[in-house]
Order: sequence, then structure tokens, then C-alpha cells
Amino acid sequence: MSVSPRGQMLWLARMTLRKVRGLCCFLPSLVMAGLHATAAQGQQVLPLGTLTPFYRATQLQGHLFGMGLEEVPPYLLGSDLAFPYRPKPGFRREVLFADSFSIVRVMGGYPEEWLRRFNILNPTLGRRSLDYATRRPDGVLEFHPELIRARLQPYLEAGYKPADITLALDNTPWDLATPDGQPPKLGVYGRRTPPGDLNEWAAVVRHLAEDLKAFLGSAAGDLTFETGVEYDGRPNFDGTSAEFFGYYEATERAIHQVLPTAHFNPGEFTGSGKCVPQVPTCVYDTRDLILFTEAHHIAPHVVPRSLHGIADRGAPYPSLVAKALKDSYARLPSVTPEVHQFGLLFQPFGETSGGDTGAMQANWEFQTLIRLMVGGAPRRVFHWGTVDGPHEILNGSGFVRLVLDHYLGRQVDLLPTSEAAQPTYRSETVAVLLTGGPSPAMIISSFSLQPDAGTREVTVDLPSRLFPAATSLREVRFKAGEDVISVIRRDLAADSNLRREFDACALCEASPLAMAADIPKGRRMVVRNWPRYERLLRDSLRWKSPVSDVTVTGSRLSVKLVANEMIVLEPR
Repeated sequence: MSVSPRGQMLWLARMTLRKVRGLCCFLPSLVMAGLHATAAQGQQVLPLGTLTPFYRATQLQGHLFGMGLEEVPPYLLGSDLAFPYRPKPGFRREVLFADSFSIVRVMGGYPEEWLRRFNILNPTLGRRSLDYATRRPDGVLEFHPELIRARLQPYLEAGYKPADITLALDNTPWDLATPDGQPPKLGVYGRRTPPGDLNEWAAVVRHLAEDLKAFLGSAAGDLTFETGVEYDGRPNFDGTSAEFFGYYEATERAIHQVLPTAHFNPGEFTGSGKCVPQVPTCVYDTRDLILFTEAHHIAPHVVPRSLHGIADRGAPYPSLVAKALKDSYARLPSVTPEVHQFGLLFQPFGETSGGDTGAMQANWEFQTLIRLMVGGAPRRVFHWGTVDGPHEILNGSGFVRLVLDHYLGRQVDLLPTSEAAQPTYRSETVAVLLTGGPSPAMIISSFSLQPDAGTREVTVDLPSRLFPAATSLREVRFKAGEDVISVIRRDLAADSNLRREFDACALCEASPLAMAADIPKGRRMVVRNWPRYERLLRDSLRWKSPVSDVTVTGSRLSVKLVANEMIVLEPR
């Protein structure tokens, strides 16, 4: 079953909206001072090292076989573009902007409602339709390796290798024993009751490893495995810390009995990773888990976490979000960090209207990624999708990665910024220089939760060797109110199909169909207008010269930016 990018984005949005309601987020505990932040502490240039593709990973849903695979949209290709997409060599289809990915819930345990929604319910098996192990009437377990092959084959045929794939071993299949002998409980994502018989569970995991070895040969040992996603919270793992530690050890040893070279990790942790009284749903403290694994010689390869920016649960400004990540790992023994959930959620109108996928998302992600590079970037940071459907419209996440891909291998310096006047709304700016290629480049970003049409003058100190005053410049801009998503928003309004809440906020954006009051009607409009949108997309990705609202005086560059705007500058 192949799933379109539109299906991928809609599914991820729904799951994200459901997930966060039951979990504690880290930002309310942060001090709310200093929100108007400059990029470099002490107004000094801060070297960040070489730009690597740490941001090119994503998470895929285990019940959607072939999810995310597609041909590169033609409008992203061409030498006339400032940042043409770089297809993976030898791939006809790929998961856009992803060199690696995880597939979650490969063991099954799904809610029956999900299976019905996607027309993958087997009437005989019911909610067990995608369970790797089911129990026959005589009590014997029956295994379903065909499900594992069906999940992996599309990506292997596309060109991905087992080393690119992480398999999350959730949920526990419905027929496996429970701790108290009672029927397993249903959570948001499916079975939340942990295995009740760890010997039975370990036997199932070993069988899975054997099936993978039979399918992939020795390359099965290149796979990475992890426990269930966000199992540090009872919404996903309804057990005690002792039960989780026993489950973790049994799972790790079962995998390595068959595949000794495979990596094994916990699934991502949430919040600060601490068990504190304010988080009654906490299952285990991440620090306690790491100490347990070290004591039992089963230490993980990486320790991933979720990293959301959620306005109604704190202030999701990039500087605070990056600090939260650094703080959460600083309390742990030395581990390798990854981020498996990454993005700005619930903007601009809260949980009911999805989230901004345009300029606000682009500037949040860019600034947060840059700030995560301070002191060393995480090994990987996953994205939630880089195009919105129909017609794979490049969104803010995609724009950021398109730009960063163009400058891979460059040296990155974080530059100090200042403003002529204090803005009337909370904001953050970031400026970076990229050197070491054919031409130096600068990226300047403005982020705010409050869309505002007014401009702010941001000044950046320039090393003269890079941008001499006499140099003429060229630019690419991505800004609220002028991107293609804004054009679609205006077309929806002209078609009397814009959701009511957008009327009071001229610069508020969301994915195209999330803004439509009548989704089928909105889809037809996007399809009908696609040739125009495609021309606008291509034009927005071309260099423009002369630049607008940019002045260079001596060693200082000043640029006027709206609340959520990114500008890329190069000498001509």
C-alpha cells in the first residue's frame, strides 16, 4: 500500500494532535525571561563547525506500507533554481529529505479504528490484523513474517539499506499475556499494557529477528531496533519502572541473541526525562534507565527524545527549546542524542486547527536546528514531512532542508545580531555565515509567535573578508504573507472556503487543506490552480537581484524583516 505525501502529512498531524494532549511538555518549567534573544552570547562570532545532514531523517507509520516514497516533484529540479533538490543517486523514488528513518509499531497492537480508517482490517483477525504474532485457538502462537517483508520491501526496492532503517518494537501484540491476566488496555496508539510474560515476549522478539535474518541475510545485523515510542509515559506503557527495565533487558538480549551486531536503543523520551511529582504518568526516569543499562552491560547506541514547541504549554522560542534539549541530556551519563519528534505544534489557533507549516514553521525549525548545533548537533533530528498535498507543495520544513542541503559541508558561524528598536512583539533572530564553498552565504531569520505585518530592522556585523561593502548581493526570501501557502489562503478566501478563524489574522497560515472549510472543495481548487502554484513555487526558489531592504555599510549589514521571514544572501 503506497501512501501519498498528503496522506503522510495528514496522518502525522492527527497523531501529533492526539499524542501531546496526554503528555507533559518541558517548556512550562523554563524561565520566561530573555525572549527577545540575539543569536550569539556576548555579541561574538560563534563557530559551529561543519554543516552535516543531521536534519535528514523522519519517522514513518508502521501500518502504512511504503509511506512517504515518491518521485521528486519536478518543480524542485532544474539549474535555474537557487537550491535545486538533490535526488538520492540511483533512486527513482525516495522519502523526501530523508537519508534514514524509523518505522514505528512494527509489532502491531493497533486500534481497530485505525485499521478500519485505512481499509486494512482483516474481518477474521479484527484488531489483530497487523500483529506480528497471533494466538491460534489451540493456544499456539502463529507468526506473520509477511507483514515485516511488506513493510520493508518498498524501501529496499527504492534503494534504502537496512542500515538506514530503525524498527520500533511497539505495540505488544493483542494476544500476548498481560501482567494481571486481564484483557490488555487500549491507549491512543493501540495496546498500552506491557507484556505480562517476558519469556513469551522474548521468544516473539527472537522469532522476529530470525525472520529478518532469513529475509535480509547478514544485512539484518545492520538494522537498528528500539523499544516502543515514548514508553516513559503511561499513555504508551502502562507499567512501573521495574517492569519497563525488565522489558528493556529482555528485548535487548533477545535481539542480540540472533543479531549481535544490531544496535538497540530505548524509544524517545518526553519532557525533561525526569520523573517528578508534577508528572504522575511518568514510568521511568531516563537517567535511571541509562544507569540500569550500564550496570547490566546493555547500554544503548543512542538515546532519542521528543522535542516539540507548543505555545499553549509554554513559550516555544527556539533558544528555550534548544536549552531544554541541552539540559535534558546534561543530567545523563555520556550518551549520543537524537531527536525523533521535532516541530512547532498548534500554531496559530491551537489544537483544533492543525499547525502552521509555512514561514513560522520554517523559521522555528531553522533557528532551533542552528541552536542545536552549539556544542555539537544531535546525531539525527527527524522531521514530520516536507511537502503538503495535494501536488506535494513544499512547506516550511522542506524549504529549510532544501537550503541547508545546498550548503552541506560548509563551515557555519553564528553571528551577533542587533535591532534598531525593541519590537512590539516577542521575537528571536538568528544570523549565520556559511563559508568554504564557491561563494560565501548568509542566512538571517526572524521568528515570532505573533504574526505581524510590520518590519523590523536587524543588523549583523560582517567579517569584511566575506562581505566587503562594495559587493552586490542576490537573495531568496521565504516570508509570511508572500509564500505559496499564503497565495492558496487568499484563493480559499476568494472561493468562500477559508476557515472562519483565519479571517482575523491576515498572516496566519496552515497546510492548504487545513485552512479549507470544505476540504474536498479545497482540494479541487488546489488541483485546478496547480499550474499557477507551480510557477510561483519555482519563481520563489530563484535568486533575485538587486536585493530589497538590505544595506551594507562598512562591516555592518542591515535588513528589514517581518515577524516570520528568512532571507538567504550571496554575493553576485
